[in-house]
Amino acid sequence: MDISRANFAEHLPEIIKSIENSVCVTFDLELSGIHRAAFSKNPSLGRRQNVEERYKEVKEAAERFQILQFGLCTVTADEETGIYVCRPYNIYLSPATDPKFGIDREYTVQAGALEFLSENGFNFNAQFTSGVPYLSRSEEKWILEREDRLLSEQKEDIHVDDHSKQFVEDFVNEIRDWVDDPNPLYDFLNVSTASGTLNGYQRRLVHQIVRNTFPNLTTLGKGTFVQIVKQDPAADKLKREERRARFDKDLTRGIGLRRLIDILFASGKPLVGHNLFTDLINLYACFIGPLPETAREFGQLVNKTFPIVLDTKYLATSTPSTSHFASSLHTLWDTLAPLKFPRIDLHTGHTRYVVSMHAHEAGYDSFNTARVLLRIAGRYHALLQECQVAKETDAESKAAAKLMDFIHKPNPLGVVESGEGYILPGFEGQFWRKWVNRLRVNGTVEGEFVLG
Repeated sequence: MDISRANFAEHLPEIIKSIENSVCVTFDLELSGIHRAAFSKNPSLGRRQNVEERYKEVKEAAERFQILQFGLCTVTADEETGIYVCRPYNIYLSPATDPKFGIDREYTVQAGALEFLSENGFNFNAQFTSGVPYLSRSEEKWILEREDRLLSEQKEDIHVDDHSKQFVEDFVNEIRDWVDDPNPLYDFLNVSTASGTLNGYQRRLVHQIVRNTFPNLTTLGKGTFVQIVKQDPAADKLKREERRARFDKDLTRGIGLRRLIDILFASGKPLVGHNLFTDLINLYACFIGPLPETAREFGQLVNKTFPIVLDTKYLATSTPSTSHFASSLHTLWDTLAPLKFPRIDLHTGHTRYVVSMHAHEAGYDSFNTARVLLRIAGRYHALLQECQVAKETDAESKAAAKLMDFIHKPNPLGVVESGEGYILPGFEGQFWRKWVNRLRVNGTVEGEFVLG
């Protein structure tokens, strides 16, 4: 399902409910640039990077580039039928913010990334025409502090030039006459010029002079003129409250997609992605704020928010002999698609991907990630049962080795399946312990990153 600026608020409650009812949530990002693979080796040491060095490299890229598209797929299980139901959502992000917030982001792109996305049909115009806005938590905090400062700070006075002195004298006298009149015709006074309009400089002068000379009066900007009224504490309080209400409404609209991210973070649901190291760093930088300085600190933060994280790339290369193997998301699904179990369906309201593939569209890739996760785990479960029935020693390791053979040396004719109606164990159980919170980081000395 495509989520746009126009329908985001409408669909947000159903997405939240879908997250709450899910057994896990998968996600994917499309980025305007990534870390530079050309620097994957440390020239000064003559070796591969370690994870800490890779983290710094990806961190710098995440601080420079943007998330263009966010894909989310919730996965629910029907325990009676053994069918998993997926609800994928595809969301473009708008890089622009409301000008009143005082934030104008730099939009940075990497030519290679844009060329790759263009070749895969990415619609760059959609970001600006229908992209959902967002503010990170740190941006929201800055905007709130700025608003409070603007409300409390005394405005700086401007110089009255010679040309405007007569204008000032005239409207000051006009105000005094109005104030001194015991029975004024109106309970307000409109300050303008003979031409019937004030320019920006003149409007600011009126506000400034009244503020400094007539402390019991209030100015109201009316576009082409300034209206003067006597101070009314109750009316002033109402005016401040109305301004704050407008600001809060604008801020809520500006927070946009981050409302969904906050719900996802608060849910504590198992979070799943493919080649997750880079995406997790970019997710944090975009929606939370400044990244920690070290990979260790980052891993602790992620683990605190998401106690269960699964990287399907790690699942597909989880034995020492396969840790360096290529394992793209779409190649994995091509291998796993012929399997029958677990059964995976798209929800009836999310049928866009039933017959057509949209590789490298974030929503489709999040759906593919869910399918890969379930089929890898389902195949491992079948192999583990075979080893246990055969009473093989170290059944788990042998089942894992057979799973890697199936993934990397597929032989569909030799696959015997069973398990209709089978629902995989809960993600907090022992079944998943060898995979949970381990991310594949190819090209590094360690080859993996353990969260927490």
